[in-house]
Amino acid sequence: MTTIEAPEAEHQTVEQLMGRLFGSGVGAIELCNAYLGIHLGLYRELERRPATPVELAHRTGCDQRYLREWLQAQAISGFALVDGDDPATARYSLGSGIADVFVHETAPTYLGGLTDALAAAATVLPKLLDAYCTGAGVPYAAYGRDAVTAQAALNRPSFVNELVSAWLPHLPDVLTRLQDSDHPAHVADLGCGMGWAGIELAKAFPHIRVEGRDNDEASIALGRQHAVDAGVADRVTLEVVDISDTEADWSQRYDLAFFVECVHDFPRPVEALRNARAAVAPGGTVLVVDERADETFTTPGDEVQRFFAGASAIWCLPQGRVGLHPEPIGAVIRPDDMRDLARRAGYSRVDIVPIEHPFWRFYRLVP
Repeated sequence: MTTIEAPEAEHQTVEQLMGRLFGSGVGAIELCNAYLGIHLGLYRELERRPATPVELAHRTGCDQRYLREWLQAQAISGFALVDGDDPATARYSLGSGIADVFVHETAPTYLGGLTDALAAAATVLPKLLDAYCTGAGVPYAAYGRDAVTAQAALNRPSFVNELVSAWLPHLPDVLTRLQDSDHPAHVADLGCGMGWAGIELAKAFPHIRVEGRDNDEASIALGRQHAVDAGVADRVTLEVVDISDTEADWSQRYDLAFFVECVHDFPRPVEALRNARAAVAPGGTVLVVDERADETFTTPGDEVQRFFAGASAIWCLPQGRVGLHPEPIGAVIRPDDMRDLARRAGYSRVDIVPIEHPFWRFYRLVP
């Protein structure tokens, strides 16, 4: 039998692919362990002070043997520093920068939401097998509570650190309107999730009113409690509403209606944008913040584009293919896609606001 040797270039490509996928597997496993560390409060306790497995078990109420294994993995991954040669008795502390990534939820570097996203996606993989064969959608609720917390955790740092200080200065007329305490502005946070964006606006402008609308009951319930905790529940109201529902009450007149990272998920994005246009007051603003996908189909893509494309296939498109006659765009939403949606929704123009962000593009839709 003759053995056919693969060309050297092809052999190298296979080896590179194997290395890349193995690295992805290692990363996925580390995210799973990070999920435990975040939700069990292990990283937070280690930030307070170093601990042996026995000490950490006493402080957290977790099982010592499991914690020994987890701490060993954290040290080998480079997330924890270790003082001692025996994993069972060594004292562990957080490595540099780990708390900013896994503990401090409003830090601009926080990535804890990635762990929840992985857990949520893993939950629905069997459902995706069926959906890919039948063409059916997989509703957001099927992804579980981890999906709710993932979305909020990934977006909240930008709201806390950039929304008021970095984004609004690029919309000076909107900023001026929000600052007007004599005639308080009325704001709609559409697809609000847990309402973090509206809460940050209400904290920055203590006279405005914000209405958040989202069709996910779990997100709205959590968001209402967040508004209470932030002391803005008297001015931030969150309601369960299908934003694409043309039968819903859109008689309010908003000075600012905005969507953050959600239009690409909607089963009926044109109807959602049309409802926003109907609800905005004369001279008001409709702002859409969505994925900064490459303007044209380019392969291979960088890590950000790979993230968008991969997430779209298992998260965004399945969630958008629910209900009657869905036509979701998916996470690879390009400027031409947004222009087409806006045109069909009755807008006269789409302006791209020159705000720098590694993941998002900012569109001002002109009625």
